[in-house]
Amino acid sequence: MNKKTIAITGSQSGMGLAFRNSLEELGNTVIGIDLPGKGAEVEGDLTQHDERMHVVGLVKEQCNGSLDGIIANAGIDNTNVPLVFQLNYFGVIELLQGLQEVLAANGNSRVVITASNSVVITPGIPELPANELLNNNIDAAIAALGEAHHMAYQVSKLAVLRWMRNKAHTHEWAGSGITMNAVSPGAVLTPLLEKDLADPHKGPFIRKLPQPLGSFAKPNDITGLVTFMVSDAAKFIIGQNIIIDGGMESAWRQKDSPALWNIAQDDFMNLIMK
Repeated sequence: MNKKTIAITGSQSGMGLAFRNSLEELGNTVIGIDLPGKGAEVEGDLTQHDERMHVVGLVKEQCNGSLDGIIANAGIDNTNVPLVFQLNYFGVIELLQGLQEVLAANGNSRVVITASNSVVITPGIPELPANELLNNNIDAAIAALGEAHHMAYQVSKLAVLRWMRNKAHTHEWAGSGITMNAVSPGAVLTPLLEKDLADPHKGPFIRKLPQPLGSFAKPNDITGLVTFMVSDAAKFIIGQNIIIDGGMESAWRQKDSPALWNIAQDDFMNLIMK
């Protein structure tokens, strides 16, 4: 892997720290982004718009106008719906949009978004609040979610995945030499999961999730994929959500994937000819 400069959000703990350590061991430079007091190169609260713009400016200064990649990893699972939407959705897309210029300046850069396999294994995720997030209307998204606070995380990850799918192939991103994809881990033994395992309500449910390999992943089990995804070898992967969950999704969904494309022949031909 050629030596690169990669920005990572949530760089000081959990999976973000594992990604950081792996990339630095390979000789890369990491611009860590995390909350104040955690020791990151760039400090800021990504739940706040003004702070996000401040972080964008600091990253631009540190990368000297050209950035090889971003791992948008920071996220939270919480019943505080505004907090979840601000960090998991706007904290990703506003940072990426703000740094698109320095990614494009490189001409061969990578974006990797940490999503979640919960999007594909959770039944009944409401689509309307995700659509409102895609319309940049957080108040409408909160109202559309209603009392389903427990779904805020899944809604936020669904929205960011759909944003990625909508944007990855466009002139602004792929056309500027920026490949953008997502990785969707399952249950990973981070401090957040350990807290959930200790919860009397969440813990028993989490332990019943399929574990074809016999255990939950550790952060280092995810680093190989992410390291590959920011490398030159991943140049032709665009707009994909790669599930890395030890077989959890396939154990439950099996024949659901790959889903067939139910498009009328005339509509398909119109796509080709336009």
